Amino acid sequence: MTRTGATRQHPAEPSPGVSSIRPFRRLWTALSVSGLGQWLSVPALTAMAAVLTRDEDAAARAQAVGGVLVALLLPAVLLPPLAGLVAARLDRRLTLLIADALRVVIIVTVPLVDALPWTIAAAFLVACVTVVWATVATAAPPALVPEDLRPAARRSTARAVYGPAPVAALLFAVVALVADGTFGVGDRADLALYVTSALFLASTAAVAALGEVPGTEPITVRAPLKVLFQGPGSGHAAPSGHAAASAPGVSGARKAGNPAARGLGLAITGGALAVAAVVAVARVYTGQLGGGDAGYGAVLTGLTAGLGFGLFLGPRILGPFSRRRLLGLAVIAAALALVVVSLVQNLVVVAFVTAFLGVAAGAAWSTATAALTAPDAPDKPDDDRPVAFLRSVALVTALIVFAAVPPLTGVIGSRRLDLGGGAYDFDGTGATLLIAGLLALLAGLVAFRRLDDRHGIPLVADLRAALQGRVYTPPEPAGPEDRVVARRERGVFIAFEGGEGAGKTTQARLAAIWLRDHGYDVITTHEPGATKIGMRLRAMLLDRDTTGLSDRAETLLYAADRADHVANVVRPAMERGGIVVSDRYIDSSLAYQGFGRQQPVDDIARVNAWATGGLVPDLTVLLEIPPHAGLGRLSAPADRIESEPREFHERVHAGFRALAETDPDRYLVLDASRPQSELSREIQYRIREILPDPIPAGTEDVTSTFPIITD
Repeated sequence: MTRTGATRQHPAEPSPGVSSIRPFRRLWTALSVSGLGQWLSVPALTAMAAVLTRDEDAAARAQAVGGVLVALLLPAVLLPPLAGLVAARLDRRLTLLIADALRVVIIVTVPLVDALPWTIAAAFLVACVTVVWATVATAAPPALVPEDLRPAARRSTARAVYGPAPVAALLFAVVALVADGTFGVGDRADLALYVTSALFLASTAAVAALGEVPGTEPITVRAPLKVLFQGPGSGHAAPSGHAAASAPGVSGARKAGNPAARGLGLAITGGALAVAAVVAVARVYTGQLGGGDAGYGAVLTGLTAGLGFGLFLGPRILGPFSRRRLLGLAVIAAALALVVVSLVQNLVVVAFVTAFLGVAAGAAWSTATAALTAPDAPDKPDDDRPVAFLRSVALVTALIVFAAVPPLTGVIGSRRLDLGGGAYDFDGTGATLLIAGLLALLAGLVAFRRLDDRHGIPLVADLRAALQGRVYTPPEPAGPEDRVVARRERGVFIAFEGGEGAGKTTQARLAAIWLRDHGYDVITTHEPGATKIGMRLRAMLLDRDTTGLSDRAETLLYAADRADHVANVVRPAMERGGIVVSDRYIDSSLAYQGFGRQQPVDDIARVNAWATGGLVPDLTVLLEIPPHAGLGRLSAPADRIESEPREFHERVHAGFRALAETDPDRYLVLDASRPQSELSREIQYRIREILPDPIPAGTEDVTSTFPIITD
């Protein structure tokens, strides 16, 4: 989980370290101008489509605008691999020059031809050229700076390409106001197109004045549809269902990779649905509200500025609050804002609420990407597979919305609702926005439930504590005598799991001490090596000199240790009513040998279920920490497992999360980077729910009453 309070540069400025390099600064400026033209082309072309269908009904105008939007987005979904091949074979400076020149020619022809089919075709051609341009634009500037400054150069380049969106929306609103007072009704959209062409022309001149642009920075392109179908990461089977490790017939395999990304993907779907729905109907909706192109520009300005502010705000807001909870709440807030936009027929309110929607959606995006990125990875390339998956989800969702919303608007049409003596005129655009808002709300609620990593913690109390700058921890009860605890015929089994350096041993020891202080019979144990046979197996399994051990043999040795451990330590203790606290159990084999070694997890679950007789912990405490941080905590020389490469430990980390998601009622998942005392308190709070009564069941029958203490 990434939480940082570091300030960031304003999106419109290059990083100080690279801005002093003159070739980079000149190319950055050229890309910023070209990016401004690209973002301005979106409202300019959609406004042109609306003008060309001004004499038709709202459904026809919505269809025309939707056609332009689909044409603008379709190449970004289908053509990135082809664009990457083309860009890799061409000179980068020449490619940027040709791309800008082509867009000048295409955009200029739109007001000259003045026909809807050519407007849609021009939008598609501009988008095709832009895919190639964007591929080169993101790779070219970093090649102009030294190796140590390239991460900063990549961030600055991304700001140059994507940062001008709010400026473009505001510029369109200003140009629309000028056009309204200067041009006739049929020509008002022309000025924005000419300004767009002028920006591309200025960028062409700026690129022409540049020197050579090296091609040393590699071009990496992922196909959105391929990434979407493959999921957030390639992997192996993970078990599903309750207590997957205990049942011989474990079924329901799914991809591992980054399992939480499925919930994150659902959240991004909800956020993208809300934003895309606004964009799809904004031109027609603002026209119905009397705003025209200027109102359209105002709504887009609010949306894009809100998105930018939300991207900045996401990692910084409510620092102590769970990032996963924040993601779900942000999507819910965006959906509720869209519902308000659909019901309120006032342009000023719509523009304001749309800005809030943008803030929520931007915060959701930055929170989701932060949840998939290690704390030390701000310099990681943007084409990292999990983030590319989220980007693909957003693109495909937007494309579907652009294609589906206009026809739905036409089908619904205009309606008048009688509300207690009053009437409410409900247009198809408003109804479509309402439907999209409800779908986004459903996605946000489901995502919140799936991503919630603070089960049992009241949301309101958690938020209040975060506003006060602290993490909420449940209050301590007055004492054991003040609570009613269910009696059991057997003991309790608690397992502590997690990657290397997560603090399992420490927290298991503290939990055992706390339980003993409350009068319980506690047995602390660990895997591997809790028995005499286990000690020999541990020596073989963890000794770095053990070489040539196959993955299957390793899995079976761990299962053998576990079988002896359960038979001679765990079951005898539980049969006498004791509480067993174990440092590792079956889930470690599923995570390390299954996910880490990339073996079939179902097979490992069946072997271990047989070895343990189906014994499953009453509670599994999973301590999560990024692998690089956990390995950095180790003080002793690394053993055979700890010495595995980072990719192995990343798979293990993802594997533990996958197991926790399949059986959330049995797991307590905690962020191990939090203070030790906070973790101990939450663990104690959860353990209390499963504790037996420390007083033997027959005691009260024998004594009838407590003895009276006298002097």
